[in-house]
Amino acid sequence: MKAFDSFAWIEYLKGSQRGAKAKEYVESIIPIYTPSICLTEIKSKYLREGKDPKDRIDFILERTLIIDVDHRIALKAAEIKNELKLHTVDALVYAAAQAKGAPLVTGDPDFKNLPNVEIL
Repeated sequence: MKAFDSFAWIEYLKGSQRGAKAKEYVESIIPIYTPSICLTEIKSKYLREGKDPKDRIDFILERTLIIDVDHRIALKAAEIKNELKLHTVDALVYAAAQAKGAPLVTGDPDFKNLPNVEIL
């Protein structure tokens, strides 16, 4: 099982070299989790670029299990934010992955050297 952040999904959807590892996971049978807040980031990116995000978002929703950011994850994220000096969204994403016990797959350098993170 893996947890994808926005960076991992965007690289996968671009078909980039960095997204090649993400593609292996997407095309496998392993469960993939995505924190719900990542949908905001992904949709926003495509809207900024003038692209219709519908097909991409629909694909993510079909292939992944969404982790809703509930009060437990939000409160854990506050601790992570203060301890690791992450931005709020990054802390929420990291806390969501931890809540599922899934390694976070990302290319975001803010997560470099954190436990249970796989950098693309």
